Amino acid sequence: MFIYTAGRKKVKLDLVKSEVGFYEGESFLRVALGEREYTSRLSEQVTRSAQQHLEMPGRLRAVRAVRAARLGAPPAVFEEEHSRLTRVVYKEVVIRFAPKIPQKRRRQILAKHGLKIRRENAFVRDQVVAYDATGKHTGVGMIDVANDCAEMVEVVFATPNFISQYRRDAIPLIPVAQWHLHNRGKVSGQVKDEDVNAREAWKITQGKRNITIAVLDDGVDVEHPNLKSNIKKNPDPKEPLDTCGRDFFVPDDHPEHFNPRPKRFQWPYYQMTGNDIHGTPCAGVVSAVGKDALGIAPKCRILPVKIFHADDLAPDARVADAIRYAARHADILSCSWSGPASPDIEVAIQDAGTIGREEKGSAVFCASGNGAEMMGEGVSYPAAFDEAIAVGASTDTGKRAGYSQYGAELWIVAPSNGGKQEIYTTDVGYDNRGFNIGAEQYGGADGLHTNGFGGTSSATPLAAGIGALILSVKPSLDRDQVAQILAATADKIGSGYNSAGWSKRYGYGRVNAVAAVEAASAMKL
Repeated sequence: MFIYTAGRKKVKLDLVKSEVGFYEGESFLRVALGEREYTSRLSEQVTRSAQQHLEMPGRLRAVRAVRAARLGAPPAVFEEEHSRLTRVVYKEVVIRFAPKIPQKRRRQILAKHGLKIRRENAFVRDQVVAYDATGKHTGVGMIDVANDCAEMVEVVFATPNFISQYRRDAIPLIPVAQWHLHNRGKVSGQVKDEDVNAREAWKITQGKRNITIAVLDDGVDVEHPNLKSNIKKNPDPKEPLDTCGRDFFVPDDHPEHFNPRPKRFQWPYYQMTGNDIHGTPCAGVVSAVGKDALGIAPKCRILPVKIFHADDLAPDARVADAIRYAARHADILSCSWSGPASPDIEVAIQDAGTIGREEKGSAVFCASGNGAEMMGEGVSYPAAFDEAIAVGASTDTGKRAGYSQYGAELWIVAPSNGGKQEIYTTDVGYDNRGFNIGAEQYGGADGLHTNGFGGTSSATPLAAGIGALILSVKPSLDRDQVAQILAATADKIGSGYNSAGWSKRYGYGRVNAVAAVEAASAMKL
Protein backbone atom coordinates (compact mmCIF):
# COMPACT_ATOMS: atom_id res chain seq x y z
CA MET A 1 0.00 0.00 0.00
CA PHE A 2 1.06 3.62 -0.41
CA ILE A 3 0.05 7.22 0.13
CA TYR A 4 0.97 10.29 -1.91
CA THR A 5 3.12 13.20 -0.81
CA ALA A 6 2.00 16.66 -1.91
CA GLY A 7 4.48 16.32 -4.77
CA ARG A 8 2.70 13.10 -5.88
CA LYS A 9 5.54 10.81 -4.83
CA LYS A 10 4.45 7.45 -3.48
CA VAL A 11 5.35 6.52 0.10
CA LYS A 12 5.09 2.79 0.76
CA LEU A 13 3.28 1.48 3.84
CA ASP A 14 3.28 -2.01 5.35
CA LEU A 15 0.05 -3.06 7.04
CA VAL A 16 0.69 -4.28 10.58
CA LYS A 17 -1.42 -7.03 12.14
CA SER A 18 -3.62 -5.44 14.78
CA GLU A 19 -6.79 -5.99 16.73
CA VAL A 20 -9.00 -4.06 19.09
CA GLY A 21 -9.37 -5.90 22.36
CA PHE A 22 -11.06 -5.24 25.69
CA TYR A 23 -9.74 -5.75 29.19
CA GLU A 24 -11.72 -4.94 32.31
CA GLY A 25 -14.03 -2.74 30.26
CA GLU A 26 -11.27 -0.72 28.57
CA SER A 27 -10.35 -0.97 24.89
CA PHE A 28 -6.81 -1.47 23.67
CA LEU A 29 -5.20 -1.75 20.24
CA ARG A 30 -2.80 -4.68 20.13
CA VAL A 31 -0.28 -4.60 17.28
CA ALA A 32 2.22 -7.09 15.89
CA LEU A 33 4.68 -7.04 12.99
CA GLY A 34 4.50 -10.39 11.23
CA GLU A 35 5.12 -12.98 13.91
CA ARG A 36 6.88 -10.49 16.18
CA GLU A 37 4.83 -8.69 18.78
CA TYR A 38 5.53 -4.98 19.10
CA THR A 39 7.11 -3.97 22.36
CA SER A 40 4.57 -3.59 25.12
CA ARG A 41 5.63 0.06 25.42
CA LEU A 42 4.81 0.83 21.78
CA SER A 43 1.52 -1.03 22.13
CA GLU A 44 0.72 1.20 25.12
CA GLN A 45 1.62 4.31 23.13
CA VAL A 46 -0.52 3.25 20.17
CA THR A 47 -3.49 2.45 22.42
CA ARG A 48 -3.22 5.66 24.46
CA SER A 49 -2.80 7.81 21.36
CA ALA A 50 -5.64 6.07 19.53
CA GLN A 51 -8.02 6.59 22.44
CA GLN A 52 -7.02 10.24 22.72
CA HIS A 53 -7.05 11.21 19.06
CA LEU A 54 -9.09 8.64 17.10
CA GLU A 55 -12.31 8.26 19.09
CA MET A 56 -11.38 4.73 20.13
CA PRO A 57 -14.18 3.16 22.20
CA GLY A 58 -13.48 3.30 25.90
CA ARG A 59 -15.70 1.25 28.18
CA LEU A 60 -17.89 -1.65 27.01
CA ARG A 61 -20.93 0.60 27.20
CA ALA A 62 -19.30 2.83 24.58
CA VAL A 63 -18.34 -0.21 22.49
CA ARG A 64 -21.99 -1.24 22.16
CA ALA A 65 -22.86 2.29 21.10
CA VAL A 66 -20.10 2.24 18.49
CA ARG A 67 -21.34 -1.05 17.06
CA ALA A 68 -24.89 0.25 16.99
CA ALA A 69 -23.76 3.28 15.04
CA ARG A 70 -22.07 0.99 12.47
CA LEU A 71 -18.79 2.90 12.58
CA GLY A 72 -17.05 0.27 10.50
CA ALA A 73 -13.66 -1.39 10.68
CA PRO A 74 -11.29 -0.58 13.56
CA PRO A 75 -8.20 1.62 13.26
CA ALA A 76 -5.49 0.32 10.91
CA VAL A 77 -1.82 0.27 11.90
CA PHE A 78 0.99 0.70 9.37
CA GLU A 79 4.76 0.90 9.27
CA GLU A 80 6.25 3.31 6.78
CA GLU A 81 8.63 1.21 4.72
CA HIS A 82 11.63 3.55 4.68
CA SER A 83 11.58 5.07 8.17
CA ARG A 84 9.93 2.05 9.92
CA LEU A 85 7.84 4.51 11.92
CA THR A 86 4.36 3.53 13.08
CA ARG A 87 1.23 5.26 11.75
CA VAL A 88 -2.41 4.70 12.71
CA VAL A 89 -5.56 5.80 10.86
CA TYR A 90 -9.23 5.36 11.70
CA LYS A 91 -11.87 7.40 9.86
CA GLU A 92 -10.53 10.84 9.00
CA VAL A 93 -8.81 12.34 5.97
CA VAL A 94 -7.17 15.75 5.49
CA ILE A 95 -7.95 17.44 2.17
CA ARG A 96 -6.55 20.69 0.76
CA PHE A 97 -8.64 21.92 -2.15
CA ALA A 98 -7.07 24.04 -4.86
CA PRO A 99 -8.01 27.73 -4.60
CA LYS A 100 -11.20 28.86 -6.33
CA ILE A 101 -12.72 25.37 -6.55
CA PRO A 102 -16.48 26.00 -6.20
CA GLN A 103 -18.16 24.85 -3.01
CA LYS A 104 -20.54 22.69 -5.02
CA ARG A 105 -17.65 20.71 -6.51
CA ARG A 106 -16.03 20.36 -3.08
CA ARG A 107 -19.24 18.90 -1.69
CA GLN A 108 -19.39 16.45 -4.61
CA ILE A 109 -15.84 15.23 -3.92
CA LEU A 110 -16.65 14.67 -0.25
CA ALA A 111 -19.99 13.02 -1.00
CA LYS A 112 -18.37 10.53 -3.39
CA HIS A 113 -16.89 8.73 -0.37
CA GLY A 114 -19.55 9.57 2.19
CA LEU A 115 -17.33 12.18 3.85
CA LYS A 116 -18.51 15.00 6.08
CA ILE A 117 -16.46 17.95 7.28
CA ARG A 118 -15.23 17.59 10.86
CA ARG A 119 -13.52 20.97 10.98
CA GLU A 120 -12.02 23.62 8.74
CA ASN A 121 -8.36 24.48 9.10
CA ALA A 122 -7.78 27.54 11.27
CA PHE A 123 -4.81 28.69 9.19
CA VAL A 124 -5.74 27.75 5.60
CA ARG A 125 -9.34 28.19 4.49
CA ASP A 126 -9.13 25.68 1.61
CA GLN A 127 -8.19 22.79 3.94
CA VAL A 128 -10.53 20.56 5.93
CA VAL A 129 -10.52 17.44 8.08
CA ALA A 130 -13.35 15.16 6.92
CA TYR A 131 -14.60 11.90 8.39
CA ASP A 132 -16.28 8.78 7.02
CA ALA A 133 -19.86 9.22 8.18
CA THR A 134 -21.02 5.92 6.64
CA GLY A 135 -18.51 3.56 8.27
CA LYS A 136 -17.77 2.00 4.86
CA HIS A 137 -14.14 3.12 4.55
CA THR A 138 -12.76 3.21 8.11
CA GLY A 139 -9.32 1.78 8.85
CA VAL A 140 -7.49 0.49 5.76
CA GLY A 141 -10.17 1.91 3.48
CA MET A 142 -9.13 5.47 4.31
CA ILE A 143 -5.92 4.89 2.34
CA ASP A 144 -7.92 4.34 -0.85
CA VAL A 145 -10.18 7.30 -0.11
CA ALA A 146 -7.22 9.63 0.40
CA ASN A 147 -5.42 8.40 -2.72
CA ASP A 148 -8.52 8.76 -4.87
CA CYS A 149 -8.94 12.35 -3.71
CA ALA A 150 -5.21 13.08 -4.11
CA GLU A 151 -5.39 12.11 -7.79
CA MET A 152 -8.07 14.73 -8.53
CA VAL A 153 -6.97 17.96 -10.22
CA GLU A 154 -9.13 19.95 -7.79
CA VAL A 155 -7.10 18.69 -4.80
CA VAL A 156 -3.66 19.97 -3.72
CA PHE A 157 -3.18 17.02 -1.40
CA ALA A 158 -5.20 14.44 0.49
CA THR A 159 -3.91 12.16 3.21
CA PRO A 160 -5.34 9.90 5.89
CA ASN A 161 -5.41 11.83 9.15
CA PHE A 162 -2.73 9.65 10.72
CA ILE A 163 -1.43 9.74 14.23
CA SER A 164 2.26 8.98 13.82
CA GLN A 165 5.41 8.04 15.65
CA TYR A 166 8.08 10.75 15.65
CA ARG A 167 11.74 10.67 16.68
CA ARG A 168 13.27 13.45 18.72
CA ASP A 169 16.75 13.40 17.24
CA ALA A 170 19.10 13.73 20.23
CA ILE A 171 22.02 11.53 21.24
CA PRO A 172 22.73 12.38 24.91
CA LEU A 173 26.00 11.35 26.57
CA ILE A 174 28.33 13.27 28.97
CA PRO A 175 31.31 15.88 29.00
CA VAL A 176 31.64 19.77 29.21
CA ALA A 177 31.49 23.37 27.77
CA GLN A 178 30.28 25.16 24.74
CA TRP A 179 33.04 24.34 22.26
CA HIS A 180 30.55 24.55 19.37
CA LEU A 181 30.56 28.34 19.79
CA HIS A 182 34.30 28.74 20.35
CA ASN A 183 36.58 25.70 20.13
CA ARG A 184 39.90 26.26 21.90
CA GLY A 185 41.08 22.68 21.32
CA LYS A 186 41.33 22.00 25.04
CA VAL A 187 40.22 18.37 24.91
CA SER A 188 42.70 15.75 23.70
CA GLY A 189 42.05 14.99 20.04
CA GLN A 190 39.84 18.05 19.56
CA VAL A 191 40.73 20.28 16.60
CA LYS A 192 40.98 23.98 17.48
CA ASP A 193 38.52 26.33 15.73
CA GLU A 194 36.20 23.55 14.59
CA ASP A 195 33.20 25.69 15.58
CA VAL A 196 30.78 28.23 14.07
CA ASN A 197 32.82 31.39 14.81
CA ALA A 198 30.22 32.74 17.22
CA ARG A 199 32.59 35.08 19.06
CA GLU A 200 33.47 36.89 15.85
CA ALA A 201 29.83 37.04 14.75
CA TRP A 202 28.81 38.54 18.09
CA LYS A 203 31.08 41.52 17.42
CA ILE A 204 28.54 42.38 14.71
CA THR A 205 25.31 41.14 16.34
CA GLN A 206 24.10 38.87 19.11
CA GLY A 207 20.62 39.02 17.60
CA LYS A 208 17.71 41.45 17.84
CA ARG A 209 14.68 41.30 20.12
CA ASN A 210 12.32 41.58 17.18
CA ILE A 211 13.62 38.30 15.68
CA THR A 212 11.97 35.15 17.04
CA ILE A 213 12.93 31.48 16.71
CA ALA A 214 10.13 28.97 17.25
CA VAL A 215 11.23 25.70 18.88
CA LEU A 216 8.76 22.98 17.88
CA ASP A 217 9.32 20.06 20.24
CA ASP A 218 8.15 18.43 23.48
CA GLY A 219 7.96 21.67 25.41
CA VAL A 220 10.26 24.34 26.81
CA ASP A 221 10.86 25.16 30.48
CA VAL A 222 9.80 28.80 30.14
CA GLU A 223 10.84 29.62 33.73
CA HIS A 224 14.42 28.37 33.27
CA PRO A 225 16.80 31.12 34.48
CA ASN A 226 18.74 31.06 31.19
CA LEU A 227 15.60 31.16 29.03
CA LYS A 228 12.79 33.07 30.75
CA SER A 229 13.93 36.56 29.70
CA ASN A 230 14.01 35.45 26.06
CA ILE A 231 10.61 33.73 25.91
CA LYS A 232 8.31 35.63 23.55
CA LYS A 233 5.37 37.03 25.50
CA ASN A 234 1.85 37.14 24.04
CA PRO A 235 2.90 35.88 20.58
CA ASP A 236 -0.68 36.14 19.26
CA PRO A 237 -2.01 39.55 20.32
CA LYS A 238 -5.54 38.54 19.23
CA GLU A 239 -5.62 35.67 21.75
CA PRO A 240 -5.21 36.80 25.38
CA LEU A 241 -4.70 33.20 26.60
CA ASP A 242 -1.64 32.83 24.35
CA THR A 243 0.89 34.10 26.90
CA CYS A 244 4.03 32.17 25.84
CA GLY A 245 3.19 29.64 23.10
CA ARG A 246 0.87 26.66 22.64
CA ASP A 247 0.54 22.90 22.94
CA PHE A 248 -0.70 21.41 19.65
CA PHE A 249 -0.66 17.82 20.90
CA VAL A 250 -3.98 18.57 22.58
CA PRO A 251 -7.08 20.11 20.92
CA ASP A 252 -7.51 23.88 20.74
CA ASP A 253 -10.28 23.77 23.36
CA HIS A 254 -8.25 21.71 25.84
CA PRO A 255 -7.31 23.59 29.05
CA GLU A 256 -3.61 22.78 28.44
CA HIS A 257 -3.54 24.14 24.86
CA PHE A 258 -1.93 27.41 25.96
CA ASN A 259 0.73 25.72 28.09
CA PRO A 260 3.84 24.78 26.07
CA ARG A 261 5.85 23.53 29.04
CA PRO A 262 7.17 19.96 29.57
CA LYS A 263 4.39 17.82 31.08
CA ARG A 264 5.01 14.12 30.60
CA PHE A 265 7.54 12.38 32.88
CA GLN A 266 8.20 8.82 34.00
CA TRP A 267 11.12 7.05 35.61
CA PRO A 268 13.97 6.99 34.69
CA TYR A 269 13.61 10.74 34.33
CA TYR A 270 16.98 11.27 32.59
CA GLN A 271 16.06 9.18 29.55
CA MET A 272 14.18 10.57 26.56
CA THR A 273 11.79 7.62 26.52
CA GLY A 274 8.66 8.73 28.33
CA ASN A 275 9.94 12.21 29.20
CA ASP A 276 9.50 15.76 27.88
CA ILE A 277 13.18 16.70 28.23
CA HIS A 278 14.23 17.39 24.63
CA GLY A 279 12.85 20.84 23.76
CA THR A 280 14.51 22.76 26.61
CA PRO A 281 18.09 21.86 25.54
CA CYS A 282 17.17 22.79 21.94
CA ALA A 283 15.90 26.18 23.11
CA GLY A 284 19.14 26.74 25.02
CA VAL A 285 21.27 26.07 21.94
CA VAL A 286 19.26 28.74 20.12
CA SER A 287 18.96 31.55 22.62
CA ALA A 288 20.06 30.87 26.20
CA VAL A 289 21.35 33.96 27.97
CA GLY A 290 23.36 34.37 31.17
CA LYS A 291 26.74 33.48 32.58
CA ASP A 292 26.00 29.76 32.90
CA ALA A 293 25.01 29.07 29.29
CA LEU A 294 24.69 30.98 26.02
CA GLY A 295 22.80 30.27 22.85
CA ILE A 296 24.09 31.26 19.43
CA ALA A 297 21.53 34.13 19.27
CA PRO A 298 21.33 35.29 22.92
CA LYS A 299 19.42 38.50 22.16
CA CYS A 300 16.72 36.94 20.02
CA ARG A 301 13.48 35.56 21.42
CA ILE A 302 12.12 32.01 21.65
CA LEU A 303 8.58 30.87 20.84
CA PRO A 304 7.86 27.49 22.47
CA VAL A 305 5.52 25.33 20.36
CA LYS A 306 4.76 21.97 21.94
CA ILE A 307 3.87 19.19 19.49
CA PHE A 308 4.85 16.05 21.45
CA HIS A 309 3.97 14.50 24.79
CA ALA A 310 7.12 12.43 25.26
CA ASP A 311 7.12 9.67 22.63
CA ASP A 312 3.35 9.17 22.27
CA LEU A 313 2.15 9.10 18.68
CA ALA A 314 1.17 12.58 17.52
CA PRO A 315 -1.51 13.64 15.01
CA ASP A 316 0.13 14.69 11.73
CA ALA A 317 -2.53 17.35 11.18
CA ARG A 318 -1.74 18.98 14.54
CA VAL A 319 2.00 18.95 13.85
CA ALA A 320 1.28 20.63 10.50
CA ASP A 321 -0.89 23.29 12.13
CA ALA A 322 1.80 23.92 14.74
CA ILE A 323 4.14 24.77 11.86
CA ARG A 324 1.55 27.18 10.45
CA TYR A 325 1.03 28.81 13.84
CA ALA A 326 4.77 29.15 14.37
CA ALA A 327 5.23 30.71 10.92
CA ARG A 328 2.67 33.39 11.80
CA HIS A 329 4.49 34.42 14.95
CA ALA A 330 8.19 33.59 14.40
CA ASP A 331 10.85 34.39 11.83
CA ILE A 332 12.71 31.07 12.06
CA LEU A 333 11.40 27.58 12.89
CA SER A 334 13.63 24.90 14.46
CA CYS A 335 12.47 21.27 14.21
CA SER A 336 14.83 18.80 15.92
CA TRP A 337 12.83 15.67 15.11
CA SER A 338 11.94 13.36 12.27
CA GLY A 339 8.86 11.44 11.27
CA PRO A 340 7.08 9.71 8.41
CA ALA A 341 6.28 11.51 5.14
CA SER A 342 3.14 13.61 5.61
CA PRO A 343 1.79 15.74 2.74
CA ASP A 344 0.08 17.96 5.32
CA ILE A 345 3.43 18.71 6.99
CA GLU A 346 5.05 19.08 3.57
CA VAL A 347 2.49 21.72 2.54
CA ALA A 348 2.64 23.38 5.99
CA ILE A 349 6.36 24.02 5.38
CA GLN A 350 5.40 25.49 2.00
CA ASP A 351 2.70 27.58 3.73
CA ALA A 352 5.35 28.98 6.05
CA GLY A 353 6.82 30.64 2.96
CA THR A 354 3.71 32.78 2.53
CA ILE A 355 2.20 32.93 6.04
CA GLY A 356 5.44 34.03 7.64
CA ARG A 357 7.03 37.48 7.80
CA GLU A 358 4.59 39.31 5.52
CA GLU A 359 5.13 36.76 2.74
CA LYS A 360 8.94 36.89 2.97
CA GLY A 361 8.61 33.48 4.58
CA SER A 362 9.78 31.87 7.80
CA ALA A 363 12.75 29.56 7.23
CA VAL A 364 12.14 26.02 8.54
CA PHE A 365 15.28 24.22 9.78
CA CYS A 366 14.86 20.44 10.17
CA ALA A 367 17.14 17.72 11.56
CA SER A 368 18.46 15.36 8.89
CA GLY A 369 18.15 12.49 11.39
CA ASN A 370 20.45 10.29 13.46
CA GLY A 371 20.00 6.98 11.67
CA ALA A 372 22.89 6.97 9.18
CA GLU A 373 24.63 4.00 10.76
CA MET A 374 21.42 1.96 10.52
CA MET A 375 19.70 3.37 7.43
CA GLY A 376 22.62 4.41 5.23
CA GLU A 377 22.16 7.22 2.72
CA GLY A 378 18.95 9.25 2.94
CA VAL A 379 17.64 12.26 4.85
CA SER A 380 14.61 11.88 7.16
CA TYR A 381 11.32 13.73 6.79
CA PRO A 382 10.45 16.54 7.14
CA ALA A 383 14.04 17.60 6.38
CA ALA A 384 13.79 15.79 3.02
CA PHE A 385 11.00 18.08 1.81
CA ASP A 386 12.13 20.66 -0.75
CA GLU A 387 11.18 23.75 1.26
CA ALA A 388 12.98 22.65 4.45
CA ILE A 389 16.59 23.46 5.33
CA ALA A 390 18.04 20.04 6.16
CA VAL A 391 20.72 20.20 8.87
CA GLY A 392 23.22 17.44 9.56
CA ALA A 393 25.83 17.21 12.33
CA SER A 394 29.61 17.69 12.31
CA THR A 395 32.01 17.11 15.19
CA ASP A 396 34.74 18.97 17.04
CA THR A 397 37.28 17.15 14.86
CA GLY A 398 35.88 18.63 11.65
CA LYS A 399 34.17 15.49 10.37
CA ARG A 400 30.61 14.38 9.73
CA ALA A 401 29.16 12.76 12.85
CA GLY A 402 28.77 9.05 12.10
CA TYR A 403 25.08 9.04 13.03
CA SER A 404 24.20 12.10 10.91
CA GLN A 405 21.96 11.22 7.97
CA TYR A 406 23.07 12.52 4.60
CA GLY A 407 22.03 12.51 0.98
CA ALA A 408 20.62 14.59 -1.86
CA GLU A 409 18.46 16.80 0.38
CA LEU A 410 21.17 17.80 2.89
CA TRP A 411 21.78 21.56 2.91
CA ILE A 412 24.34 22.23 5.66
CA VAL A 413 25.92 20.74 8.78
CA ALA A 414 26.51 22.28 12.21
CA PRO A 415 28.64 21.20 15.18
CA SER A 416 27.27 18.60 17.58
CA ASN A 417 28.50 15.53 19.46
CA GLY A 418 30.08 12.42 17.97
CA GLY A 419 33.70 13.55 18.31
CA LYS A 420 35.57 14.24 21.52
CA GLN A 421 32.98 16.32 23.34
CA GLU A 422 29.23 16.78 23.60
CA ILE A 423 27.08 19.92 23.80
CA TYR A 424 26.56 21.94 26.97
CA THR A 425 23.16 23.63 27.13
CA THR A 426 20.08 24.23 29.27
CA ASP A 427 18.19 21.30 30.81
CA VAL A 428 14.70 21.03 32.27
CA GLY A 429 14.87 22.87 35.57
CA TYR A 430 12.22 20.86 37.42
CA ASP A 431 13.54 18.92 40.42
CA ASN A 432 14.84 15.47 39.51
CA ARG A 433 13.88 15.88 35.82
CA GLY A 434 16.01 16.17 32.68
CA PHE A 435 19.12 14.63 31.18
CA ASN A 436 20.96 15.83 34.30
CA ILE A 437 18.88 15.16 37.40
CA GLY A 438 21.42 16.88 39.64
CA ALA A 439 24.99 15.61 39.28
CA GLU A 440 28.08 17.78 38.90
CA GLN A 441 29.64 15.45 36.34
CA TYR A 442 26.57 15.67 34.08
CA GLY A 443 26.36 19.48 33.93
CA GLY A 444 26.00 20.78 37.48
CA ALA A 445 24.54 19.82 40.85
CA ASP A 446 21.59 22.18 40.39
CA GLY A 447 20.38 20.13 37.38
CA LEU A 448 19.78 23.26 35.27
CA HIS A 449 22.23 22.27 32.53
CA THR A 450 23.39 19.16 30.71
CA ASN A 451 26.80 18.62 29.18
CA GLY A 452 25.62 15.59 27.22
CA PHE A 453 23.29 16.92 24.53
CA GLY A 454 23.87 16.22 20.85
CA GLY A 455 22.67 14.62 17.65
CA THR A 456 21.18 16.50 14.75
CA SER A 457 18.81 17.77 17.47
CA SER A 458 21.55 20.10 18.66
CA ALA A 459 22.92 20.92 15.20
CA THR A 460 19.51 22.12 13.99
CA PRO A 461 18.82 24.90 16.55
CA LEU A 462 22.44 26.00 16.19
CA ALA A 463 21.97 26.51 12.44
CA ALA A 464 18.53 28.04 13.03
CA GLY A 465 20.03 30.53 15.47
CA ILE A 466 22.56 31.60 12.85
CA GLY A 467 19.62 32.14 10.51
CA ALA A 468 18.21 34.46 13.18
CA LEU A 469 21.52 36.39 13.32
CA ILE A 470 21.29 36.86 9.55
CA LEU A 471 17.80 38.34 9.86
CA SER A 472 18.96 40.50 12.77
CA VAL A 473 21.28 42.42 10.45
CA LYS A 474 19.10 42.19 7.31
CA PRO A 475 15.41 41.64 8.19
CA SER A 476 14.28 42.33 4.62
CA LEU A 477 15.70 39.01 3.36
CA ASP A 478 13.28 36.30 2.31
CA ARG A 479 13.72 32.73 3.54
CA ASP A 480 15.33 31.52 0.32
CA GLN A 481 17.98 34.24 0.63
CA VAL A 482 18.69 33.12 4.20
CA ALA A 483 19.26 29.56 2.98
CA GLN A 484 21.48 30.74 0.13
CA ILE A 485 23.65 32.85 2.46
CA LEU A 486 24.18 29.88 4.77
CA ALA A 487 25.23 27.76 1.78
CA ALA A 488 27.50 30.37 0.22
CA THR A 489 29.39 31.12 3.46
CA ALA A 490 29.72 27.58 4.86
CA ASP A 491 33.16 26.12 5.60
CA LYS A 492 34.11 23.25 3.28
CA ILE A 493 35.05 20.63 5.86
CA GLY A 494 35.57 17.06 4.74
CA SER A 495 35.68 16.18 1.04
CA GLY A 496 33.54 15.12 -1.90
CA TYR A 497 32.30 18.56 -2.99
CA ASN A 498 31.16 19.01 -6.58
CA SER A 499 31.68 22.06 -8.81
CA ALA A 500 28.70 23.77 -7.15
CA GLY A 501 30.35 23.38 -3.73
CA TRP A 502 27.95 20.70 -2.50
CA SER A 503 28.66 17.29 -0.94
CA LYS A 504 26.12 14.58 -0.12
CA ARG A 505 27.78 14.08 3.30
CA TYR A 506 28.20 17.75 4.28
CA GLY A 507 25.74 19.63 2.09
CA TYR A 508 27.32 22.99 1.36
CA GLY A 509 29.53 22.63 4.44
CA ARG A 510 29.59 23.64 8.11
CA VAL A 511 27.75 26.83 9.01
CA ASN A 512 29.96 29.86 9.68
CA ALA A 513 28.17 32.50 11.75
CA VAL A 514 30.51 35.44 11.17
CA ALA A 515 30.79 34.82 7.42
CA ALA A 516 27.01 34.55 7.14
CA VAL A 517 26.38 37.74 9.12
CA GLU A 518 28.99 39.65 7.14
CA ALA A 519 27.54 38.48 3.83
CA ALA A 520 24.01 39.47 4.91
CA SER A 521 25.20 42.89 6.08
CA ALA A 522 26.88 43.52 2.72
CA MET A 523 23.85 42.59 0.60
CA LYS A 524 22.27 45.44 -1.38
CA LEU A 525 18.52 45.00 -1.73
